[in-house]
Amino acid sequence: MRITPLDIRKQPFRKTLWGFDPDEVNSFLEMVASEFESVIKQNNDLQNQLKITEQKLEQYIQIEKTLNDTLLTAQRITDESRINAQKEAELIIKDAQIRADKYEDESRRRVHELESEIVALKSQRDSFLARFKSMLKTQLELLKVISDDLKSPEKKELKSTIESIDDETIEEVPPQSNISSSLEL
Repeated sequence: MRITPLDIRKQPFRKTLWGFDPDEVNSFLEMVASEFESVIKQNNDLQNQLKITEQKLEQYIQIEKTLNDTLLTAQRITDESRINAQKEAELIIKDAQIRADKYEDESRRRVHELESEIVALKSQRDSFLARFKSMLKTQLELLKVISDDLKSPEKKELKSTIESIDDETIEEVPPQSNISSSLEL
């Protein structure tokens, strides 16, 4: 059973002949009831504060849980971002390596083609030079023969015959290959 301040104030006591002074007892009971009432008020205030504090604590616990969840999510996203960035970097590097290999192969192929062209051009040059030397040698020998023929008396006749050849005869000579275009090589 719970005692209230009203119960303390209204508590009846038997009267005896030699008992306590009723005014003192009533005064004391009034003081105890007031004090008890104050304690009950204080207790109610504390319970209300406790409820408010518990509610705030629940809110803080919820906030803490939300923050923890947010931190975990942020950490997970950061980890995933880092992993994705690493994968992307690896893909970029792999793509760059593939392209570099492709460019390297293309460059090697082009260098090989150019080297082949250089070898072909050198071969053409050497062939041209050999033919030109041969032609010059032949022409020099022919000049020597003509020169020797011109020095002899009957050869003078040949000289006059050669001089009598007109332009039409020269035009009948078949054309030679273009030496200047071969020299440009």
